[in-house]
Amino acid sequence: MDTRTIRDTTILLPGRENDLDPTNIVPRDGVAISDRLIGGDTLARANLTKVTITRTLMVNADLSSARLIDTRWDRCVLRGCTLIGANITGGTFKNVIFENCRLDYATFDQVRTAGPTAFVGCALTETTFTSCGLTLVTFDGCKLASTEFDSADLRGADLRGNDLSRLIGIGSLRGAVIGEEQVAGLTEALMRDLDLIVKPI
Repeated sequence: MDTRTIRDTTILLPGRENDLDPTNIVPRDGVAISDRLIGGDTLARANLTKVTITRTLMVNADLSSARLIDTRWDRCVLRGCTLIGANITGGTFKNVIFENCRLDYATFDQVRTAGPTAFVGCALTETTFTSCGLTLVTFDGCKLASTEFDSADLRGADLRGNDLSRLIGIGSLRGAVIGEEQVAGLTEALMRDLDLIVKPI
């Protein structure tokens, strides 16, 4: 069984690309798909509800403005994919890697990590995580510009290797893991979050 370790997190992989079946069919609501290779714009602006996606690799796939409701992901890798403006509501991530993906302006609402999940080298400009349980997530080398965590749970989440200075919603980071070099950036974000004014004594 192939795995990948990202910082302290080990994630199960879907399998080798040559062993997966290419598909360009949008799954119907409530179905389960597995062992698939997905690319192109098949899922752009798609509406998926209660779909289970397992052992699937998405390469350079376009999921822009897609609506994914109560979708379960297990042993999936999304590599070089575009999820700009995607709306992901409910559902779970388990053994999922987003690598070099664009998730700008995407919204994650009440999404939960049921197993290890990683965002690696992703752009998350103005991405919003609302009421999400992200305790098993790792962000590594991501662009977190005006990324907002609203009432999210990140206890135990690994945020090392990212610039935290422009995050919004610092209160959601309670219990997260950061590196010493990130303290200054986190302080900058906290001051902006609280609208603090610094004056000489």
